[in-house]
Amino acid sequence: MTQALAAFNEHGIVLATDSRATRFSEDGAPEIFQVNKLFPLGTCCAILSGGAGVSVPLSLELRRVLARHRGPLDPEEIARFAQPFLSQGYARHLEKHGPEPPGFRRLYFILAGYSKESPPPGFSLVLLGSEENELPLKVIPVQQVVVMPRNLGMEMRLFQAVNRGAPLDELLHLGRDFLEKQADLKEEVGPPFYFATITREGYQPVAL
Repeated sequence: MTQALAAFNEHGIVLATDSRATRFSEDGAPEIFQVNKLFPLGTCCAILSGGAGVSVPLSLELRRVLARHRGPLDPEEIARFAQPFLSQGYARHLEKHGPEPPGFRRLYFILAGYSKESPPPGFSLVLLGSEENELPLKVIPVQQVVVMPRNLGMEMRLFQAVNRGAPLDELLHLGRDFLEKQADLKEEVGPPFYFATITREGYQPVAL
């Protein structure tokens, strides 16, 4: 189960995630592996996925489709397109493979982006999610902070930091410390960790 977070203030957006994932063999045996779950969508947007393993190939398929788009990608347009696109992809997966094992039926996507046409500061987060193989994916209301799975303590720390205008470097280090602690506590969370920012200059992966 992915541990992910995203937050923004007037300086930009930070995104962070672990890379541990679980897949199941034909006989149902679990296998732990590492996979990147954070991808840019154009120059000023990104997608971070978690939950069921199909989230990563669905994210990559969305990225491939959007790559054929000419011109800049607007975050609101991406979100409107992504909801039915990802829902249909998840439906095809469930039709072919059946429901995920109990405890692995959550699926979510964090869409993040910047648009100079949006009200200041121009940054936005959209959370799409499904519980228990529910379709279509729902738009889950969020504001400036997303932590998935939810962790109220981390949400509060991030909320306080973004509201006082903390620099992105500080937010990234908060995210790294949180992921390291979760990896110590939970077998399903583990390194390597992936980080990125989205500013007015665009998407940038970050090494911490």
